[in-house]
Amino acid sequence: MPGTERSLLSRPGRSLAAAACLVAGAVALLVLAYAAGWLTSDRTSVAGSLPPAGGPTPAQLMWRLLLAIAVVCALATVCGRLARLIGQPPVVGEIIAGLILGPSVIGSLAPWLFDAILPAEVLPHLGLLAQAGLAVFMFTVGAEFGREGLGRDRGAIAGASLAIMAVPFALGVLAALPLYSTLAGPSVDRLPFIIFIGTALSITAFPVLARIVQDCGLLGTRLGSLAMLCAAVADVLAWCALAIVMAMIRAAGPGEALVSLTLTLLVGGGCLLVLRPLLRWLADRYAAAVPTPILVLMVLGLILGLAAATDRIGVHAIFGGFLAGLVVPKDCLPVRQVAEQIGGLNRVLLVPVFFASIGLQTDVTAAVSQPEVLAAGGLLLVVAIAGKFCGAVPVAKAGGLPVRSAVGLGVLMNARGITEIVVLSAGLSVGIINHSAFTVMVVMALITTMMAAPLLRLLGPSLRDPSATDRLPTGAYARGDATPLIP
Repeated sequence: MPGTERSLLSRPGRSLAAAACLVAGAVALLVLAYAAGWLTSDRTSVAGSLPPAGGPTPAQLMWRLLLAIAVVCALATVCGRLARLIGQPPVVGEIIAGLILGPSVIGSLAPWLFDAILPAEVLPHLGLLAQAGLAVFMFTVGAEFGREGLGRDRGAIAGASLAIMAVPFALGVLAALPLYSTLAGPSVDRLPFIIFIGTALSITAFPVLARIVQDCGLLGTRLGSLAMLCAAVADVLAWCALAIVMAMIRAAGPGEALVSLTLTLLVGGGCLLVLRPLLRWLADRYAAAVPTPILVLMVLGLILGLAAATDRIGVHAIFGGFLAGLVVPKDCLPVRQVAEQIGGLNRVLLVPVFFASIGLQTDVTAAVSQPEVLAAGGLLLVVAIAGKFCGAVPVAKAGGLPVRSAVGLGVLMNARGITEIVVLSAGLSVGIINHSAFTVMVVMALITTMMAAPLLRLLGPSLRDPSATDRLPTGAYARGDATPLIP
């Protein structure tokens, strides 16, 4: 009853005595069993059933992995914000954060700190997370590419994109010829190497370019829209060239390379012609009724499944992630929200881990201490910059853009950022380039990205304050009723 005290046992003393007798009896039984030898083990422990002496337990390993991810993400966030303060895209700071964590800075100046942040036992797990982040990043690239249409002047834009890629590609192939012995992997043939270098120099980082366009006030202008469309088309062409190189390098002979390319075309065609409409139909009918956790698993399954498929046929997992972005039904609100949430989480958590893995493979000190490697990196930097300007400026000027806008297009197309690093990472993983080439080309990607914002500011405010006829209404160009970008 409320407010009263009642004894749950009417005879607590007798209950306590009975409990004591029962406990004493149980203890006596256990003592007798031990004395009789019934409780001794007659089997040896199974080898490998316990963690090795001195090695971390699973709980300790998870804790160290969590600490490593936390430090990587914190440093990437700080460096990204510092980059924004000086007028650079956050990705510049995040790339620098990855270099700081590697042998270029902490690994050489404070090895004890490097071992504390990234102990050897967590590195394989970080590498796995980095590959997952890479696949999801390529998914976001593919998803963003599918949102812009080419409008009425699709032929002119396709031709401009091809020129903007073809010129640096050709110059890169010529520049790579004397660099084969210095930058190529130990067992790669000359042809895949020079094609890869040409492809790497023709890359434009579409996600970074979109951020620069937004930060510089060019979103919706003729220059900004043209740059984003050309970058998207040129990058798709570059991915196709990279797929050819991957098939060549992984195949044992021409026949196997042809099989890999054929399978790649079949997978790509099947995804675009069959899987995309099928997913759109399923999303329109059932997505609203599917719980969000199940949608998350389905989108992740699409990304990782296609990544595994393209890796299995002999190209690279990044192409699977890109295909997943192309086929995901972006017009379905629940699916689009889930895809954006996955991309946002990946951007904050796993992309910095990918940069850290890049930093672990990049030793700037060792590369610049070799004169031939330093000279090769300088040559590639000059060719990369000249190739983009020589391809973009004449096309834009011939298409009716003012001189400053035409130069601005060359500046924007020269930004390589994370997309370039993805390509370089793929080339290093299959042995097309060596670690010295990887290092100098990562630095090249960083420099060309950092050039964009200052050069755009140097070109003047006219790029950011276009006339009324030069600014495109929001969404109008995608519908095809806006002023053509290239008259």
